[in-house]
Amino acid sequence: MASDQEKKKEKSEVFGYLELPDEPREGWMAQEGFRDKFIRKTKANPFVPIGLGITIGALSYGLWQLKTGDKVMSQKMMRLRVAAQGFTVAALLVGVAYQSMAKKETK
Repeated sequence: MASDQEKKKEKSEVFGYLELPDEPREGWMAQEGFRDKFIRKTKANPFVPIGLGITIGALSYGLWQLKTGDKVMSQKMMRLRVAAQGFTVAALLVGVAYQSMAKKETK
């Protein structure tokens, strides 16, 4: 079993001049997981996931209607999909602008 000193020596040999701390320094944030990041981003801008869900739903239902032969409903769903995509992009832009202004106000 390698001692702590041997492990530090191995690290310094591998990374050369770079000394890596054993413990995170004060003020460092822990790595954020996908779920936590998704929840944080959704709370910051809730309209983007809503628009994404509507877009996916309209696309799926429109493709299903096209497969079953109802071309009129399929065309309506494709138009809804385009509108939902536009809503999603607009929500994204408004959310980014809002967060940018909020950061400027805190400085």
